[in-house]
Amino acid sequence: MAAVSNGLKLSANVTDDVTVLSAAMEGSITSSGEMSYSSSARHFTLTSSRFMWETFKESAASSSRIRSGLYIADVLSVKSSNLRQGNPTDVMELLSISIDAGEDGAATVFLNFANDATLSLSVECINMTLTDVGDPWATDHIPTHETNDDKSSK
Repeated sequence: MAAVSNGLKLSANVTDDVTVLSAAMEGSITSSGEMSYSSSARHFTLTSSRFMWETFKESAASSSRIRSGLYIADVLSVKSSNLRQGNPTDVMELLSISIDAGEDGAATVFLNFANDATLSLSVECINMTLTDVGDPWATDHIPTHETNDDKSSK
């Protein structure tokens, strides 16, 4: 069992919280095999190698990644768009997390990936947690991409 690191532990319960969580998750590397949805338990999990923006100092010398878990509770359904699920080890880069707020606290959470892939999670309420585990490691890859990928504005 991996130990909880001195990394981030963030929770999101309102739209503004999700904006902070999205910024921390930007550029995370994952695969469909690292995602799980339990309809009976009503939760979705995603593990990834998260780029540590909070320690980044504008050079590859300060670049590091850490294993992270994203837990989304109160999930009613999950839909995918342009997501290739045939090979569970295909690398996917998470670009952002966005929210389309509904009535009475309900919302749709969009996990926006590179190559126009999206997961849409219908949730009863915003209830998300990001937890870093283990020790960070150095990386030469600094995520870069266009950020014009907010699906909630469509």
